Amino acid sequence: MDLKKLFPLSFKYSKSLISLIIGIIVYLIVGAIAGLLIAFAGVLTGWIPVVGAIVGLVIRIVSAIVDIYVVAGLVILVLAFLRIVK
Repeated sequence: MDLKKLFPLSFKYSKSLISLIIGIIVYLIVGAIAGLLIAFAGVLTGWIPVVGAIVGLVIRIVSAIVDIYVVAGLVILVLAFLRIVK
């Protein structure tokens, strides 16, 4: 498994301190936008009795995956900046 293919932004923004800060901001913005879209999907489908419960479960799973990806990307970004991960 190649980390550079899974987390390309982490290695793109690990060259200098300024690019590290930009990379952190990018990851936080992506996480916030994904959170807003997931919340919007939950609001749209949450009022439907049966479908809302099923979609709610799927939305929680997608939300957890997005959160894990953003946190892992931030960790790999810092590790790549510190030259621990190459």
